[in-house]
Amino acid sequence: MDPKQVARFKKRLEEERHRILDDRTDEEDELTGKGPGIVDRSELTDDMSDDAANYAVRGRAALAEANTEQILSMITRALQKIEEGTYGLSDIDGSPIPVERLNVLPYALTTVGQEERH
Repeated sequence: MDPKQVARFKKRLEEERHRILDDRTDEEDELTGKGPGIVDRSELTDDMSDDAANYAVRGRAALAEANTEQILSMITRALQKIEEGTYGLSDIDGSPIPVERLNVLPYALTTVGQEERH
């Protein structure tokens, strides 16, 4: 991969990391009352269906947060690989990751086949 391609991928990775961290800050602000979207507890009811819905929302939020953490970890590793000079090579066996895959998923650390087997 030529240096211009690597620089382009590095920029995309940094922008994606920045976007994710900004989104996370906005969500934290909403949860702590520093941002819009706060629900007044006096408006809530004691209805069990509301409790179930709230539980489902919290579950989805926890899954989304876990996914976000995984993506941030992969972005960090991809940026580390750029510094090491190994970006675009699989973390499993060093085989090349097709540029087409990196265009779609710049933080890919393995080939599609390796990902499917994993």
